[in-house]
Amino acid sequence: MEDLEKDIEIYKEDVLIVVDIQNDFMPGGALAIEKGDLIVKDINHIATIFKQFSGNIILTQDWHPPGHLSFASSYPEKKPGDEYQSIGGAIGPVLWPDHCVQGTNGAEFHDNLNVNLASAIIRKGRNLIIDSYSAF
Repeated sequence: MEDLEKDIEIYKEDVLIVVDIQNDFMPGGALAIEKGDLIVKDINHIATIFKQFSGNIILTQDWHPPGHLSFASSYPEKKPGDEYQSIGGAIGPVLWPDHCVQGTNGAEFHDNLNVNLASAIIRKGRNLIIDSYSAF
């Protein structure tokens, strides 16, 4: 990791996209990734190098309103992980536990993530009736 500058070429027009480094995806979170927090130091290292050459760093942030229709809690008969597909496909193929709810600690970026390096933050999943995985 220390020789990253030698391993890759970074150009002014390049963009580093850092996806959903949020508390709900870290150990103890609603959708925890085991040892997910171990990547934060490396992300900061890469972002610091990237900033020197490009400056184009985008963070995505899952940012659901309370009662989002992708949450199993929105359906009395469902539980997280149940298969579900709405008519038209805006929700599904599975239902999730409540996670990354706007204004909650779970929706916040991991405390050790250097958010100040970001050029922009793109919040996704904000529409109550559409499940969004993409920032584009």
